[in-house]
Amino acid sequence: MGMLGAMGPVARPRVVLAVLVALVFSGCPPYCEGLGLQPLQRQHHGYARAPPLSLRPAPPSLRPSPSANGFLRAPRPSALSSQRLPPLRAVDGLRILGNDGLVFLATTVLVIPLTKYLRISNVLGFLAMGFVLGPRGFGIFRDLQDLDVLGEIGILFLLFEQGLELTLERLRSLAKFAFGLGLLQVILCTIAFGVFPFTGGVELLEVVFHSRPALVSITRPDEALIIGSALSLSSSAFVLKVLQEKNLQNARTGAASLGILLLQDLAVVPLLALIPVIESQLYGTGTVAGFDELGRTALVELGALGGVLAIGSLVLRRVFALVANTRSSEAFVAMTLLVALGMGEFTDKLGLSSTLGAFAAGALLAETNYKAQIEADIQPFRGLMLGLFFMVTGATVDPFVVMRDFPTFLGLLGGLILFKATIISALGYGLFGLEKEEAVRVGALLSGGGEFSFVVFTLAEKLEVLPVPLAKLLTAVVVASMALTPVLDFCGDKVGQLLRDSPEEMGELEESLLLQNSEPDTRSPVVLCGFGPVGQTVASLFASPDLQEVDGGIPFVAFDKDPARVTESRQRGAPCYYGDASQRSVLDAAGILEPRGFVVVHSEFEERLGAVRRLRDQYPETPIFSRASRLNQQLLLKQSGASYVVPERDELSIRLGAAVIDELFGAVSTDAKEVAKRRLRASLDERSDRIMGVLRQAEGDADAL
Repeated sequence: MGMLGAMGPVARPRVVLAVLVALVFSGCPPYCEGLGLQPLQRQHHGYARAPPLSLRPAPPSLRPSPSANGFLRAPRPSALSSQRLPPLRAVDGLRILGNDGLVFLATTVLVIPLTKYLRISNVLGFLAMGFVLGPRGFGIFRDLQDLDVLGEIGILFLLFEQGLELTLERLRSLAKFAFGLGLLQVILCTIAFGVFPFTGGVELLEVVFHSRPALVSITRPDEALIIGSALSLSSSAFVLKVLQEKNLQNARTGAASLGILLLQDLAVVPLLALIPVIESQLYGTGTVAGFDELGRTALVELGALGGVLAIGSLVLRRVFALVANTRSSEAFVAMTLLVALGMGEFTDKLGLSSTLGAFAAGALLAETNYKAQIEADIQPFRGLMLGLFFMVTGATVDPFVVMRDFPTFLGLLGGLILFKATIISALGYGLFGLEKEEAVRVGALLSGGGEFSFVVFTLAEKLEVLPVPLAKLLTAVVVASMALTPVLDFCGDKVGQLLRDSPEEMGELEESLLLQNSEPDTRSPVVLCGFGPVGQTVASLFASPDLQEVDGGIPFVAFDKDPARVTESRQRGAPCYYGDASQRSVLDAAGILEPRGFVVVHSEFEERLGAVRRLRDQYPETPIFSRASRLNQQLLLKQSGASYVVPERDELSIRLGAAVIDELFGAVSTDAKEVAKRRLRASLDERSDRIMGVLRQAEGDADAL
């Protein structure tokens, strides 16, 4: 019967099916053809869908023949010598991106450390490297279309992350500057830059800067709207870096800047959603009826989006809770990516912008317990894809356009900075209570272009709204203005100091800044890694009323990966969040920039040990406290970087002995018991240190052998 005949009736079909599937997907043409099958065809961008199965007979040389024992005999090697078997290599997967993808990965490895060393923004580094490696540089990047698609995914992740930051607390804290100063700034700057071509601006450029009419001539309102709205935006990456370096986040200068940036981020979402709708509906008809159609389309699509948001607010929390309960980081990351990209795809099917869907998905998750972990998980993908977008943008910069129209370039750059700084400074000083120095510095700091300006110009170029030479020139203007952000802040600071009215005003301003910077910094709490029974007991001590009376209490934040425990703790009012606190990205996403210390109290020892090692690598100078149930665990935690390890057995023994004394020998004074406890703890610590010293020496001798 042979081996197949010896198998049972259930096992036999499974084996045959497995063999057929393996042959079809192995990519081995001779053997596939021997069975009358067509293998997968390879294309230059990966694997294509296999053609329909063919039942034509195989060539005689490749046709298998039965052997004496009944098995099929494979063709002789000589018959296969003319057939080249494709190698199965893992690197073939990277060929989906082509050589440009490998160049990008290598460039990223170079750009990130270099920009950190030079203390400049990664955005500027990616733009510069894109220009150097692009078609107008060394020409290493050949086909930018595939890279551009991945770069657009980075924009979705960026909008998703912006939605995650849209918490009610943040909106309340920045409401005055965001919805007051920021809203007016965006509206007035858009109007100013938008009407400039129709109020003598084109003639001014032609007369003063000898601009070519074909380059700067703008006749359609949609062109003016796109240019005005894009130039009204500022760079979050560059501005936030300056604020952090100058320690201005808590000052009114920082609050006003952050409020304006928040409103600009919010304004980008409807802008990116409306531009394609306006182009397809309004300019597709060119009649008044186009306005009616535009209004109806907007109402229908926004209604559909509202329904999706209502359903999503009810479903997403439960779905993330189910995924988090699996304790699988892979499933959690996959769910995060699915929500960000899936929501973008869904809104795109509705006719709205995919960026609007990604932003809405982030906003739905902003108030959940999973916000910090979600932001940490998506950060690497967002960073890579966004870096790719900026590199592609840099590759499209045409230096010949800038050199040919260099006077126009300087005029547009100077006009952007001057107009924008004047509008922001006047609004801040005249309507929103900023001092002259503060208003001028905020205006100078935000007078450049921003990352989303590239997004708007890229969208406009794809929709063929802006002439390509003008879009490239404006992109170069935005790049130059972003690079000048530190210089503009320096100039704004110096000009602001010259505009101080009197020494009294200067003294009041400095006193105000000192008071603002002396407020308790809630970004430097003690971090509890694990919020089980031990972590909750430690938190109760930190929140004790006795400690609240002394020094305002001990600020702390807890993290745990048990969703039910996190939900229960937050219902009791504890500052507990879902996430792995041993990841710096999680703490950064939660706004914890400089933790005072870590208390690692996970229930499992291996989890505690891994957390201590990761934290020590990321925070070399920060104290780390942990617990151990055995002496060897105490030694391992110490060797991994723990500053202080509490032996559970020793503390249990001391508390047990104290309970016996209290119950049976109540006459013993409290002071005597405390002295005895201190001496016993000191003795136990000395014994532990002595034993650990012996263990270290033994390990050293073993390594020497």
